[in-house]
Order: sequence, then structure tokens, then C-alpha cells
Amino acid sequence: MTVNPESRPSLGRALGETARLIGKLHRRALADFDSDFPTWMLLTLLWEAGDPLPLDEVVKELNRRLDLAEPDTLRVLEHAAAAGHITYQPDDAAAPAELTEAGTDHFTALYAHARKVTDAAFEGIDPAGLDTALTVVLAAGERAAAALG
Repeated sequence: MTVNPESRPSLGRALGETARLIGKLHRRALADFDSDFPTWMLLTLLWEAGDPLPLDEVVKELNRRLDLAEPDTLRVLEHAAAAGHITYQPDDAAAPAELTEAGTDHFTALYAHARKVTDAAFEGIDPAGLDTALTVVLAAGERAAAALG
């Protein structure tokens, strides 16, 4: 008697489901630090920049990364400022937004925790296989971006 192997999902479906599950792990890790994804992206943006960014640049970049409208970005900025993680001037779009020392410390701890939680999804997987998977995902992302124009 032959047994038909279980059918495998398409690559797109597998990528989507995996992204959803890893995203869920990531959001849980952020919640452990009383944070959320838009705040994570704001802190990441400011940390990656290394220098203060004009408020209008922060708004533009969070819109690009998250499709976050300006009023929503301003709420994220207000919340992060109230927590002492950033400084900015809400009435001056050209004025810089930047991480505070407390914000840098918070982001560093949050990043380490989120990384530990999400890395658990890859534990025990052959590093060469992970490298190949990353190569495929990056190439597909480039092609998708090119197709979108």
C-alpha cells in the first residue's frame, strides 16, 4: 500500500504563516517590556540613525516602514517621550527626535530580550540551512520590490 505524503504549502503561504508566528513571538517579547511594534520601530529607527532625526523624517520613515499615518506616528512619539525614551519638539517638524540615555538603555534591553525570544524559533536548525533560507527570502524580497516599481 502506498501512502501519499502530506502536501506541502506553497512557499508564499509558508513564508506568510512563519512571518505571522514569528511576529506573534516578537510582539509577546515587546509586551514583556510594556512596548508595542510601532514603538519598537520608532526606537529602532532612532537607534539605527545614531544621530537625531528631524521629526518630519521620522514621520516619513515610519509611514514607509509601517504605513503609519502622521497622527498615529505623533501618538507613538508622545508615548515614547512620556516614558522618557525620546525627546522631540512636537510643534517643529524640522526639530530633531532622538533617543535619551534611558531610551538607549531601554532599547538595548528590549532588543536583547526580543532577540532571545524570536531566536528560539530557529534553535536547532542547521546554520547553513538558515543561511540558504535567508538568501532565498532576500532575493524574493528584491524581486517583489522591483515588481512593485
